[in-house]
Amino acid sequence: MLNFISHGAPHDAVFIHGAGGNSLLWRRMLEGLSGNSRALAVDLPGHPSGQITCRSVGEYAAAVHQFLAEANLDRPVLGGHSMGGATALTLDLTHPGEVGGLILVGTGAKLGVAPEIIEGLKSNPMRTIENIITPWSFNSIDLSLGRESRAAMSVSNLPVFLNDYLACTGFDVRQDLSRISEKTLVVCGDKDRMTPPRFSHYLSAHILGSELRFIKDSGHMLPLEKPQALASLVQAFLGSFTR
Repeated sequence: MLNFISHGAPHDAVFIHGAGGNSLLWRRMLEGLSGNSRALAVDLPGHPSGQITCRSVGEYAAAVHQFLAEANLDRPVLGGHSMGGATALTLDLTHPGEVGGLILVGTGAKLGVAPEIIEGLKSNPMRTIENIITPWSFNSIDLSLGRESRAAMSVSNLPVFLNDYLACTGFDVRQDLSRISEKTLVVCGDKDRMTPPRFSHYLSAHILGSELRFIKDSGHMLPLEKPQALASLVQAFLGSFTR
């Protein structure tokens, strides 16, 4: 079973971190939720340390699907950030009817990766994380947020970064979005450089009835940079399932 952290919420939900991350990405956002149901943030296989067993977004989706059964969760909302959003979309598309709703944070229907990130992760992963990935991921970052960001990354397992970013390059569900019928919340930082706002506009335009929200003055790492603002949107969205 995948490791996870949990918190009370208005409706059962599972949150999936992005490439090279871990469940601590969601910690402060979870603390902003309340309710009698469960919100679980999982560590994908190999995160933050461990053997790399999943080589594609599809394989990560299969691991989360197994977790849903083991955790006895019936049609939970799936929330995902970046690669985690790709994982949530893939699980919903491959197991129709088993997901109650989607929260897609800083993600897209296709996830291209800048060549300098791939090449940097091959040659010097730590320098690439510090000099490219982290600066590109925040609108504004100070020492405290930098420490929190490092804790939410799987730096104890550097090969997983390259593995995950390569998995992102193979993800593309643009032709399948019309099959998604679940209630969906799409959220993006208005200063996101990694998955720019146009990615979220595309998702919202092609997922019927989806709700699109932008959080001001935030970059890609919304759950770390603006956890309270994100929690407010998530609390309201999950609460809509109980009314």
